[in-house]
Amino acid sequence: MVAPFRKPALFALALVLLLLPAAAVRFFAADRSPENSLEVVRSYLKAIHAQDPREAYRFISSADRRVFDQESYVQTQAALRGFAAQLAKQLAADMEIQVVDRETKDDRPRLTLDYKVPAADELSSRLYNWDQDKLNALPRAEQPRIIRALEKMRKAGNMITIEGRETFNLVKEDGQWKIVLDWASGIRVSFDAAVPLNNAIDVVVLKRKLFAGTDEPFQTNLKIKNRGPREVVARIDHRIEPKELAGHLAMIACGFIRPMTLQPGEEREVSSAYLLDPGFPKNTALGISFVFELAGAPRPDSLGRTTGGGGR
Repeated sequence: MVAPFRKPALFALALVLLLLPAAAVRFFAADRSPENSLEVVRSYLKAIHAQDPREAYRFISSADRRVFDQESYVQTQAALRGFAAQLAKQLAADMEIQVVDRETKDDRPRLTLDYKVPAADELSSRLYNWDQDKLNALPRAEQPRIIRALEKMRKAGNMITIEGRETFNLVKEDGQWKIVLDWASGIRVSFDAAVPLNNAIDVVVLKRKLFAGTDEPFQTNLKIKNRGPREVVARIDHRIEPKELAGHLAMIACGFIRPMTLQPGEEREVSSAYLLDPGFPKNTALGISFVFELAGAPRPDSLGRTTGGGGR
C-alpha cells in the first residue's frame, strides 16, 4: 500500500480539505453564459462526470492545450458513447454545486466547490449494471422508458449521489473564462490496473493520465465488474513507480481498502485520492498501478495489465 507522509500535519490538512462539509452556500447559476466563471466550471464538471472528454477539453486553457493536445487527452479518458452517453449526460445535468471558497488575484478567480451528482445505483439492474454495450444494444422503444424512470427518481429526490470537492483557477481568454490546470508545472501521473490472467474480473480505469501538483489532492475512479458465474472477492493493492518515491505519496481516501465482494454480473465504481509531498522531485513521472488478487484463485506468476477496459 502507499506509504504515509513523513509530515503528519500535511496529511491531516489534506484529509480535512477533502472531507469537511461545505459551507451552506448553494450556487444556482442565473447566467449560463461562457462569461460566467462558475458556469464554466459547472459545465466542465458535468462533462467530466458524463465521461465526455471532448466536451471537457473545450473549457481548458490554451496554455494547458499546448502541453496536452485534444486527441492525447481524449485517449487517456474513458469515454461513453450512444445511449449510455445520453444517460450519463442526463444524470450529470442534475449536478448540484456548493461554493466553499472564492478568491480573486490579478483578476483571476480561484473557486473551491463541493458537488453532488446523481448515480442512479437504484436502477443498476435495469441499466445492466451500466454495461454500455448492452445499453447501446437496447431497442429504441425501451430507451424512453429508462429515461422516464430516471426522471421520476430525480423528481422524487431519492437518488444516491456521488460527492466530491475540487478547486479551480480560471483565466479569461477572448472574453471567455477557461480553466487553468497548469499541466506544464505538474507531475505526470499514469494509472493502470493489473489483474490475474484468465479470470472473470474486468477493470476500467476512468482517468488514466493526469498532471498533479503538490498542493491539491488528485484522484481516479475504477469500474470493476465480475463477468464470471461465481461470486468473487477481490483484494486491491497499490504498486508505485519509481518505488523509492512511494514515501512522498499519501493516499487520503480510498474506496477499496478492504477486500471487495462482487456477485456474478455485478459492477461497482470506486475512487482513490492522493496527495504528493512537496518534496516530490519535479520532472519525474509517477506510475500508480492497482494490483488485483482474487481470493481462492491461484496466485498468478504474471499479471495482465490494462489501462482501459479489460475485455471491453
